[in-house]
Amino acid sequence: MTALADLAQLAALRGVQASFRGTDGREHRADEDVVLAVLRALGTPIGSAAEASDALAELQRARADRPLEPVLVTRVGMGMGMAGSATVTLPAEVHPRDVWCTIELEEGGVVRRRLTSSIVGMVAGVDPRGRPAHRYRFGLEPGGSAPLRPGYHRFVVEWPSSRADALLICAPRCPAPSRGWGAFLPLHAVRTERDWGVGSYSDLADLGRWVCGLGGSMVGALPLYPAFLDPPADPSPYLPVSRLAYNELFVDPTALPEFAAAPAAPGLLADAEFAGRLAREHDAPVVDYEEVARLRRQVLLPMAEALLATGGSRRNAFCAFFDAHPELRAYAQFRAGGERARCRGEAAPHRHDAPAGAPAETPTLAYHLYAQWAAAQQLASAAEAAPLYADLPIGVHPDGFDPFWAPGSFATRAHGGAPPDLFFAGGQDWAFPPLHPDGMRDEGYDYFIGTLRRAFRHAAYVRIDHVMGLQRLYWIPEGYDARHGAYVSYRAEELHAIVALEAHRAGVVVVGEDLGTVPDSVRERMARDAMLRSWVLQFESTPEDPLPAPPEAVLASWGTHDLPRFTAFFFGDDIDEEEAAGRIPPAAATAARADRARWRHSLLQATGVGAETPDAPGRALRACLDHLARSDAALVLVDLEELWGERQPQNHPGTGTGGMNWRRRAAYTLEEARRDSADTEFLRRLQGLRAEGGRPRPVAASR
Repeated sequence: MTALADLAQLAALRGVQASFRGTDGREHRADEDVVLAVLRALGTPIGSAAEASDALAELQRARADRPLEPVLVTRVGMGMGMAGSATVTLPAEVHPRDVWCTIELEEGGVVRRRLTSSIVGMVAGVDPRGRPAHRYRFGLEPGGSAPLRPGYHRFVVEWPSSRADALLICAPRCPAPSRGWGAFLPLHAVRTERDWGVGSYSDLADLGRWVCGLGGSMVGALPLYPAFLDPPADPSPYLPVSRLAYNELFVDPTALPEFAAAPAAPGLLADAEFAGRLAREHDAPVVDYEEVARLRRQVLLPMAEALLATGGSRRNAFCAFFDAHPELRAYAQFRAGGERARCRGEAAPHRHDAPAGAPAETPTLAYHLYAQWAAAQQLASAAEAAPLYADLPIGVHPDGFDPFWAPGSFATRAHGGAPPDLFFAGGQDWAFPPLHPDGMRDEGYDYFIGTLRRAFRHAAYVRIDHVMGLQRLYWIPEGYDARHGAYVSYRAEELHAIVALEAHRAGVVVVGEDLGTVPDSVRERMARDAMLRSWVLQFESTPEDPLPAPPEAVLASWGTHDLPRFTAFFFGDDIDEEEAAGRIPPAAATAARADRARWRHSLLQATGVGAETPDAPGRALRACLDHLARSDAALVLVDLEELWGERQPQNHPGTGTGGMNWRRRAAYTLEEARRDSADTEFLRRLQGLRAEGGRPRPVAASR
C-alpha cells in the first residue's frame, strides 16, 4: 500500500492523471503498468511500483533545490486578481530585506526592488534535504505608476550567497474579433482552369479576393505545413513534417521571377510529355500527391539553381531570409539529408543522423531551401490579398523535423491521442510524439513560441487544434493501444499566456477547437483569454430544437472537415457507413435512422422549407447558414463545398491516410464559382445578414 501511495504521489507530481471521467460519465482508472510507462516516457527511471519511493524522494529533492520556478506568469489588462505572484525558497538564515528582485525588461532597462516590498505571505518549513528554509510568496508587478508591458522578461532574485532567475511572461488577452464571416475550402481541393492537379498559394489569394470582395472577413483552409510526399505519401495536414516550415507543394512556379530566368522551367511546360502529365493531374478527381510533387519539383529545381547562380536583390533577400530563420535552413538540410539516406537504402526513410549531412552545394539542398523561401513568400502574398484563417495542428509526424530540431521539447516513448468514447470505442492513436511538459518549459518554451509565430505570421485568425492540449493530453505509451493511456497535465497558465502574448503581438484572433467532452476549466480559460470557442450546428441541432442559437464568443459553422456533409447528414449517409463498417449493429442503425428522420422533419418545418422535395437539402442548408449569420456568433464559417452539394467529407476519421482522405478535389473551379450567380448572391446575402444583425429574408434557391 505504501508503494502504491508513493506511486500515486509521484504520478501527481509529474502531472500524470491516474483517472479521468469519460464521455459515458464514468470514472476510468489507468492501469498501474500504464502509469509506470507514462512516467518513463516523462523521463522518470522507474521499473515498478516498488521503486516509486526512491523516485519520489529524488523528484522532491530536485524541486526543493530550485529556489524559483523557471517560468512565471503575470497578466495585464484583465482586471483585479490577475497580476501574478510567485514563491521563492530561501535559506532560513537569509532575511528578506537582504534579497533583491530585478526584472530585466525585454525592451531594455531594469526594475529593481527589495523582496520585502512585495511579500504577500510566508510559509516556514524544512525542505526534504533537512535544511531549514522559508518560502515567501510575493507579487510580480513592480509597483509604481508604470505596469509591466506585455513581453518576455527575466526575473532575478539575488541574496548574499546565491541567485535564481526565471522567464517572466507578461501577457494580455487575445485580440477580439469584429463580427464577420468567412469561407472554407482546403487548398489541395481548390481547382482552377490552369491548375497542376492541386491548388496553389496564388489560387488561395484569388479565392480570398473573391470571398472578401463579397464582404467576407477571411478565407480558411486546412493546415498549410509540409508533408512526406515520397511514395507512399502521407498527406494528412494534421501530421506534418514540421510546424515550423512551409508546404512547397502549393508553390506556384509560374508566379516567381525565376521561372523566366531559368529557361529549363518554361521549357518543361512546352514539353509534350510533361504537358501530358500535367493535363492528367489537372483533370483528376483526386490529388495524386506523389506525381504532383514530382511535377512541381522538376520545375522548381532549375529555378533554384538559377537563383543561386546569380546575385542581385533576389539572391540577397534569399540569404537574409535564412539568416532570420535558421530553423528553416536546418529544415531544408533535414529534408535533403533524409533523401540522401533513402538513396543509401536505410530502413527508416525519414530518419538520418545529422541535418548537415547534405552539403550546401547539392541540388537537393538548393531545391529545399528555395522551396521554403518561395512558399513563405507566396503565402505572405496570399495573406496580403485577404485575411487568412489558419489552422495549427496539435502534433507533428513522429519521423518529422521538429523532434530533431528541439528534442528536449518532445517525449519519445509515447503518442498523443484520445481515450475510448462514444464515437471511437477503441480510442484514437494520433501517432505524434507529445510535447514534454517539463522539457519545453526548461527550454523557455522556445519551440512552442516558434510554432505560434509560424502560425500567426501570415494569418488574421488561427484555429488551435485540440485546444484542450494546452491543459492536458492523453498519452498512449509505446507498446500499448489507445484503450490504455493516461492524461498528462501541462502548465496551462504558462501555455495560455504564451498564446495570448503571441496573438496580441501578431494581432491575430484565436479560435480554440474545443469540440467534444472537455473540462469546464478549459472553456473558462478560453473565455478569460478572449479565445473564441468552436460551435458546430451539426452537434447542437436536435429534433426538439433544430436551430439552436449559438452564443456570442464563438466561431459557428454547420460542420467540420471530419464530419458528414450537410446533404449526407440530411439523408443519413453516415449511419449507412457506420452500419456497413460494422461499427453499429443493424438494430442501432434502424433506431438512428428513425431519429434522423425526426430531426429532418423538424428542421424542414423550422426553416420553412416544408416538404422533402429534391431541392430541400440545399434550401435547408442555406436556411441554417442564414440562421448562423443572423445569430450573435462573432464569426461564421461557410464550407463552400457544402454550397455545391458535396456529400463526401475531406476525411473519414479513424481510416488512415489512404483512400480519399485529404485527396478529393472540389466539384467546381474558382472560375465556375465566381460565375455562379446563385452562390454569389447567397454569400452577399450572408454579408447583409451579418452587417444588419439579423433581419430575416426568404431562403435562396439551391444550385
